[in-house]
Amino acid sequence: MSDPVQNDNAEDVGSVPSFFREHAEFLHLLDEVATSASNVESWTLPNAPEEEMRLIREMKKTLDVYQEQPTCLDPYLERIVSRLMSVVQEYVYAFHDTMYKPESPITVTRMDGIFDLLYTLCKVRGYKVILRFFPHGVADVEPVFATLWRFSVDLEASNWPARYTLLIWLSLLAMIPFDIESIDSGTTDLPAIAELGTSDVSLMGRWVELGKLFLCKPGCEMEGAAVMLSRLLSRRDSAAVLRPEFIEWAAREITNAARPIDTTAVNAGLQIGSVLRINGALRVLCHLFSAMDSHATLDAQIPMLLDIFQMDAFDQHSITRKLISKAVQRLALLMLPATNAEMGRAYARPSLRENLSNNAGAASDSMRDDEAESPDVEVPLEMEAFVGILLQKLHDKDTIVRWSAAKGIGRISERLPMALAREIVLAVGDILKDETLVDNGLIDVAMTTEYSWHGALLCLAELSRRGMLYAQALRQIVPWVGLTYEIQRGDYSVGSNVRDAACYVMWSLARIPNPSSKRVFAEMSVEMATTLISVAVFDRESNVRRAASAAFQEHVGRQVLGIMRNAFVVTSRKIAEFDEYKHPLLHHLCTVTVYHWDLKTRELAVKALRELAPLSPAYVANVASPFLAVRHGAITAVAAIAETIAVELVSHTDASKMVLDVADSIPARYIEDFGASLTLAALTTYMGSLSRAGWSIGEAQGKYFALFELAFITCKTVDDIVVDFTSFVDACNLTPDQRLRIVKHTQVASSGTSRESFVLAVGALEKPSDLELLYHSVDNRGDVGSWVRKQSLQSLARIFAADSQTFQRLNERDGELAIRLLGQILCSTTEKIDRLRVAAGHMLEILLYEQRVEAADSRLCEGLEQLRRLVPAQPNDSSGDAGVDGCEFSWADPEAAFTRIVQALSVSDEQLRRPLFEGLVSTGSAEPLGKFAVGAVAAYAETLPETGATVAASAQPEWGVDGIVAELTRLLLTDRQTSKIINPALIVADQLIEQGALLAAAPDSWIPLYRATQRVAFKLRAPLRLSLCLKLYGSLALVSEELSRLAVGSLLAHMAHPVLRIRQTAADHLFSALCIHGVVDVGDDGDEIGRLVSETEWAQESAGVKDARAQLTALVRPRLAQDRN
Repeated sequence: MSDPVQNDNAEDVGSVPSFFREHAEFLHLLDEVATSASNVESWTLPNAPEEEMRLIREMKKTLDVYQEQPTCLDPYLERIVSRLMSVVQEYVYAFHDTMYKPESPITVTRMDGIFDLLYTLCKVRGYKVILRFFPHGVADVEPVFATLWRFSVDLEASNWPARYTLLIWLSLLAMIPFDIESIDSGTTDLPAIAELGTSDVSLMGRWVELGKLFLCKPGCEMEGAAVMLSRLLSRRDSAAVLRPEFIEWAAREITNAARPIDTTAVNAGLQIGSVLRINGALRVLCHLFSAMDSHATLDAQIPMLLDIFQMDAFDQHSITRKLISKAVQRLALLMLPATNAEMGRAYARPSLRENLSNNAGAASDSMRDDEAESPDVEVPLEMEAFVGILLQKLHDKDTIVRWSAAKGIGRISERLPMALAREIVLAVGDILKDETLVDNGLIDVAMTTEYSWHGALLCLAELSRRGMLYAQALRQIVPWVGLTYEIQRGDYSVGSNVRDAACYVMWSLARIPNPSSKRVFAEMSVEMATTLISVAVFDRESNVRRAASAAFQEHVGRQVLGIMRNAFVVTSRKIAEFDEYKHPLLHHLCTVTVYHWDLKTRELAVKALRELAPLSPAYVANVASPFLAVRHGAITAVAAIAETIAVELVSHTDASKMVLDVADSIPARYIEDFGASLTLAALTTYMGSLSRAGWSIGEAQGKYFALFELAFITCKTVDDIVVDFTSFVDACNLTPDQRLRIVKHTQVASSGTSRESFVLAVGALEKPSDLELLYHSVDNRGDVGSWVRKQSLQSLARIFAADSQTFQRLNERDGELAIRLLGQILCSTTEKIDRLRVAAGHMLEILLYEQRVEAADSRLCEGLEQLRRLVPAQPNDSSGDAGVDGCEFSWADPEAAFTRIVQALSVSDEQLRRPLFEGLVSTGSAEPLGKFAVGAVAAYAETLPETGATVAASAQPEWGVDGIVAELTRLLLTDRQTSKIINPALIVADQLIEQGALLAAAPDSWIPLYRATQRVAFKLRAPLRLSLCLKLYGSLALVSEELSRLAVGSLLAHMAHPVLRIRQTAADHLFSALCIHGVVDVGDDGDEIGRLVSETEWAQESAGVKDARAQLTALVRPRLAQDRN
């Protein structure tokens, strides 16, 4: 077979292949594998060569890609399968010829790779297609059978692909048109199989027994054996004896396996082995009933089979129940003639276009209508029981069972007389009406089960597309199609599968071949089309929207409705522009979607209502009034209507009164109990909409403000609430007391969540008088969460960006507050979190370059002027633009940000310098940003003078390296109990000394730092902080001789600390100071001191440790005293 012409440059659609792209490489690998496998000398090996297995794995990987588009392989299947089967056939013949010898040289595992590749082909393309290219000569029967028999002696798990391939090969050979007895050579010396105890030595008998062996095996072997047995037993030479015997055996197998082993248990279930036996027997029966052409030999077995089909032992096994459903329908179809189906096909119109044409009602005289009777058909008495079983399966809890039962009822109805088919249609329709309440034409499904509705709708769809829904049934059933079926169960809902099945029903109705039924459906087409389009646009589930769109296409046209927001907001507006769909869409929104249990769905419904309301204001005003229920969806819907068509509603007295009374009509429990956050969020949307639309609120302003305040306290997500509050503030002037209440909620004493919310709310208050308490949101660094600091900075940025005179007025009212605010902004530019540093940098640039402070003699003006020199302006925003040096700068880059802001330490005002230095120290102790902060301070220190000098222009001392040491000392002298800056100060001081950045400091500045460290370590038991003090001692010992003596003495004193790990830490630093750096001259005692420090286990409490400490003290103390003298 030649290769078909393929365009290798063809464009693929998505990731799904459109043709077998790797065919050339695959066929080349196939030739290599076949050549290797056909080597007769290698058949004695226990396994295939490693190179052959590698090529097979590569080929399997290629085939797996085409599992979604297996037809791409079709042009090459014959070549692939024939090449592999030629090798397998040769191997099977050789294996059969040698298996009777005492020592067979051919192994059973040599061809595992080839069999595995054949199984992969069956998995990707299906065994029915692959079997077409299997050899099927008469001479193949006994070799294949004998090989499978030998492979079954030892049922190894790894050998199952070989057994599966041989089983389906035997299923093909079972269809040879010759009597099996005529090809039976009478071989009796096959190896024994432990599981088989048959005395029948004929080929047919052993064939059946071998198939039974695999029916209880999990996986593909069961399916292969079922197909093989069904084809074998459907032969005419097996119908008289073997078929009845096998069916009776299968019935006994199912009955025996269905009995629980432990009958005394309360909930005795079936063991996994019993389930496999049952499933295997049922699979054979399903295939057998499908392959048989007559039920003549089944009359004696049908009562037995009915008893099995009605057993209650399979309730916990969905696959078993599905197989029972399939077996029931196939047995029923076997007992019915196929003539009625042919008449139904003749009864349909020849094309879909003709079926859907407007004049479909003008049926020709040659076509029968609903009242015509089909020819007499003899219906077996058992048919009622079969249909009853399938109707019961429509209520099953598993979809696969309901779907199988629905298809079975549809197929059986095709072959029944029309009168009986109508009874089945009515019985299926009655399932929808069970446990359903109807009140004033509204169907209440709250008491129904979604399983029953789903099964009934699937069945109706199958009946419809087969032409079984007659005109009268359509009038009764179509109103019950559950396109909006949904039942809420706690915090979730059920019914999406029911709505999907309802869309399938609608799709099938468009293809009804019955002319009179189509005339009835045409009368309801407008109503059904509007309902379909409402579901297609506004349903929550994307698969339901797509299903409704497909059904709508069959009637009218298609819409792209996969994305939920696009369907609700964009597509709905386009569809609503047509008069036929405008009011149904609005009605569906106002009566169904805005009350949905899902919050996201309700919010999208409100957005859709904003788009659709202007298209028909009068209709919305009338339809919205009766549905003002006190619920989240209804309140937000009223808000959308009130804002969108405010002019029309004001002229509508009743509607406008109801709109303004929404807040007053809400009971207190709705905003106080569980779930109050949803109601409050809806009310804030409502109040914001009234404010933006210009409604006259009047005396309700105080109540609305209280609701906003409560919403900020209760709700977790307040972004939308802030937007609505801003609109409310713009429309209604807040009283001074109300403004003060908002600002007070930003103080540290408030709870965390409400603080963040109210900090955002302060951004809506744009008057300088509100800034009196704003510093609480950026002060007390350790007590404020990062999210509060971020929202505070963003609120401040909005306030100051709105008016360039804000900082000037704040300075005039309280200059000290203005300085403190600027200092805290400088501190925030050293934040560890990138987004906070960006917000602080943006705020600092607003203060420096957008605010106008004109008081020349003020501290603030001088500080701003110095900061403008030290922190140059950026040409654009702080999001990452070119700086003054032409380099990319961003406050989010810690290295660039710290290098830029550290220059501000040269500012003369301590209230600006100290917060900035504290921020650098705090960040310098944290990884991974600490290295950037410490590096920036170290580089900055190298540019400072050694001692305090004077600047002629200002006659003020310039800050030097001594100042950095003094600031570190000050931080160490803060309260040990409450301060969180001591540990960072110890870390940064140690790192700066190690980097040599502070060596230029005056000798007198170091002693206070040592004394401050000594004060921190005094009577301290916290291991972490004390370890940092000891490490700083070790660094201070390298600065000067005096500090060396003091630091070594402190380290020696801590060798007796009650915390054992501190002793070890002190010993490590003492060894480094004395033995490595030699900061103290110990003379000839150095070796002994080193031995005592390094070899003693200081982390243990023992007499040896005490002796070593005493010896060490005796050696070191005199040296320290000698250095002092």
